[in-house]
Amino acid sequence: MRKSVLLPLILLLGLLLGGVGYGVMDAYNLVPGVLTLENRSVDLPEGVQLEVAETAVAAPKGIDKSAREVTTTQVQNLLAELEKQAQSGVSSGGQNEQNIEQPPVNTGARVGAVVIDTVSGKTVAQLNGEQAMTPASSSKVVAAATALHTLGPQYRFTTSAHLTGEKLYLRGNGDQLLSSGAGDSAAITGHAGLGDLAAETANKLKQKKLTSVRLFLDETVFGEQAELPNWVEQANTQYETKPVPLAIRNGLAHPELTYGYVEDPALAAAQEFAARLKEQGIEVGEVARAKTPKGAAKVAQVKSATLHEVTHDTLKESNNMLAEVLCRASAVKAGTGANFPGEIKVAQKVLGEMKLEGADFQNQDCSGLSTENKIKPELLASLTQRAAHGADQQLRPLVSSLPVGALDGTLHDRYLGKAAAGSVRAKTGSLQAARSLTGLVTTKSGRTLTFCVIVDSFKDGSGGIALTAIDNFVDGLAGL
Repeated sequence: MRKSVLLPLILLLGLLLGGVGYGVMDAYNLVPGVLTLENRSVDLPEGVQLEVAETAVAAPKGIDKSAREVTTTQVQNLLAELEKQAQSGVSSGGQNEQNIEQPPVNTGARVGAVVIDTVSGKTVAQLNGEQAMTPASSSKVVAAATALHTLGPQYRFTTSAHLTGEKLYLRGNGDQLLSSGAGDSAAITGHAGLGDLAAETANKLKQKKLTSVRLFLDETVFGEQAELPNWVEQANTQYETKPVPLAIRNGLAHPELTYGYVEDPALAAAQEFAARLKEQGIEVGEVARAKTPKGAAKVAQVKSATLHEVTHDTLKESNNMLAEVLCRASAVKAGTGANFPGEIKVAQKVLGEMKLEGADFQNQDCSGLSTENKIKPELLASLTQRAAHGADQQLRPLVSSLPVGALDGTLHDRYLGKAAAGSVRAKTGSLQAARSLTGLVTTKSGRTLTFCVIVDSFKDGSGGIALTAIDNFVDGLAGL
């Protein structure tokens, strides 16, 4: 969670780090360029008004169309080096550039990569771009596009309380970033607060002379709550939990960590809501589960940050459960099914509406956690290019939500002191036998390229080699 008051400090630190320079200023819209950070919700001073269009979001900065084009030969040379390093860990010059672990004789890696000229949309060069590969968290690019297209950038998740007789229903609709107490209008995580919802609810109950209710948790909007079987097989309980339509701070057990979940995030949120009601003088018994009756009256509600802000946190920090929420909520809206197959169907539907090959999205989930997921690199590259080109306004937040090399998110510690520092904005991906990177990079000459790189099927202990090969490739693009 970041607030706008921190931007000057972040900028200063970025400039002092060296190697980021122009890219940092570009990211904060101080100079022209493709990088830009999303605006956040803030409270304006009294008397100040701001008119915002229905889908107003920070758009990608103008792309320099006059910059020298990158040639196919240039990229093909880098692709050959990428494949060599991914499979052996040794550069063409014979020097081992991989300093994380000793490279095996043969990693067994498959390599897929596509590089597109962002302005023209033409593929400059590719290597196995049509081969279905394990994308890891690059899948979240599809999740973000699906939600932005289906729900819209200004959509907000509503958490509400409904009353019928002396029965009160807490109904979730997708907000996994609730605060246990008061909401913070300038925040993304904790934008809406259960404490605020309880206070408003208690006030309405007291108006009806009610000081005691039975509380029910309604999480039926998201349908099946089971975890994906492949997640269970991998024993990745630290990084996933069941998809739920409401949770406090993503359902995480410890506020200082980004992994490790409570056993039942939705029930934990409902129990916290009950505790807040008691603080307001409303007696509540043990929380049960039930669907809200059609005749129940809504007595209070709180709303999340906008979808484009939630997308920002999803991609920047590679948040697995938020990615599932983006697709699950989209599936509910589109009527494709409130389950994992429904998530995939709505994503394929959206890709088809974008004139992309929806069948190329062969995932089991939207977060990229499943080892059985398959996507063609050309699909991820084409989708990102569409978002970066700017014609589709709904997709614009996708680009500005991608991590920036050597600056923030999951790329904050990569490309330090390299040509790609501040020049690459991309979604990372890391799984047992897969590494990926999908995004944009601005070349030394000022040309913007869209790319997707996937390295998978490598032997145990070869992840560092794959990661280094990818980073060397992207840094090579930045140096053109």
